[in-house]
Amino acid sequence: MRALGFARPVSLVALTAVLFSPGLWLGAQLDAAVFVLAGFRIRNGFMPYKDVWDHKPPGVYLLNALGQTILPWLDSWLVSWLLTVVFTVAAILILDALLRRRFSPVVAFLSSLLCLTGIGGYLVALGGGTTESFAILPLVVVLWAIASLQISWRVAILMGCLLGVACLLSLQALPAAAVLFVAIVPGRGSASGAVRRALAVVVGGVALPLAVAGWLAAGGAAADAFDQIVTYNAAYRNAATGLPGMVAVSVLFLSCLAVPTAITAARMVRRPRAFDRVDWSCLAWSVMYSVYIGYQGRIFLHYLILLIPPIVFLAGSGMGWLVEGLKSSHLRVKRRAIGLVTATAVTFSISAVVASQFIGMTIETASEARVPQGDTAAWVKTNTPTAATVFVWGSDPGLYLVSERNPYDRYVYEFPLITAGYWSPDRTATLLLAWRASPPPVIVESPASVPMFRAPQNSTDPPPYDTLAPLRDFVRNHYRLVATFGDHDIYLLVS
Repeated sequence: MRALGFARPVSLVALTAVLFSPGLWLGAQLDAAVFVLAGFRIRNGFMPYKDVWDHKPPGVYLLNALGQTILPWLDSWLVSWLLTVVFTVAAILILDALLRRRFSPVVAFLSSLLCLTGIGGYLVALGGGTTESFAILPLVVVLWAIASLQISWRVAILMGCLLGVACLLSLQALPAAAVLFVAIVPGRGSASGAVRRALAVVVGGVALPLAVAGWLAAGGAAADAFDQIVTYNAAYRNAATGLPGMVAVSVLFLSCLAVPTAITAARMVRRPRAFDRVDWSCLAWSVMYSVYIGYQGRIFLHYLILLIPPIVFLAGSGMGWLVEGLKSSHLRVKRRAIGLVTATAVTFSISAVVASQFIGMTIETASEARVPQGDTAAWVKTNTPTAATVFVWGSDPGLYLVSERNPYDRYVYEFPLITAGYWSPDRTATLLLAWRASPPPVIVESPASVPMFRAPQNSTDPPPYDTLAPLRDFVRNHYRLVATFGDHDIYLLVS
């Protein structure tokens, strides 16, 4: 029994490393590269938002900076990858402990495996570094604490701190944090005790965000942070177009959990008192998070990292009910259980086929993109001094990491420059003034939905928002094309 108890966490840890291993040889995807770069810039005295443009909350930048400071001898992307593995391992082990409190060892372990495969597979986690992979740990810890601890005001402060950390790491954590806050407040004792717990959670939750806000203000980045996190995200939501297709993929990917989750939801509606606040928290978390994604108007598969754990918890209860039904001596109950198990097997097959096909496509695409990126980085490292800066036009901020060159300015990828409602001809004119005063010595055009001179990466109707013609004219008049590697073009300043 001791050997089995030891093998359980070891197998989960080993599977986590295997699932994230493609990130080691495929490198950082777009978001992760920006976060790693922001952490590196913070270590060198720069400020996020003011010196590196991005629209995520600052927690992930600070986490990367901290990791790079602790492990300065390792490659910065490797540090982020290791952090992702550690956070995911901790989250899945805590969730497994919570599942073992509720379900049989077999059901709990199967649920943990399904959850880990969902939140760690390359299709969803993209090899590591996403904000959701970090934010899931504090949320799972709070869920475990609600189920396991007597919540005093001191514990409530710590739980509030964890919820604050989750929201600092990812804006996608907001629905879960709100649900867990509501779940923390009720408990034994008087109404005044509930009020004290609520105040304690609020105090703990705002302490770290306020400290970070003070740091941003002291560094002169508060206005830029508001512009990028609030103003840009509002424009980004209004310009959203990517919801229907990705919803279909997400539903197919999660269909393996559909039947047992529906069983639990139906049982909760029929017998609400048979389920506690952890069950109801997971259901509310799942519903509110789905609504929140719909409100944003777009979904990326890494968003599922924060949705899968509560759904798996609900599905675990449904799977336990199915197992009991299969053991039942009542023929009608057993037949119903067999039918539902058959339906679960069918949906599981659908999920497996969809996941395997999309994982293969995603890894193949990332592998193909890695070749021109590496060749371009090698040329830049060979033909430019170490102190040279580079401006990457498009969607390959990982080039800064691979080429070991600093970005020319804070715009390290194309999103802000092509979003209607945020970017404007006036912003283009302001950027062009800076280029005329001090042009970037090297410009690299990487794949982009609004390219510099190449054909668009993805042909859409209507075409993407584009106000960058004055920059193109500037490049035509002052740069020459010196090298091409696949879908990357390198321009050098000549005048």
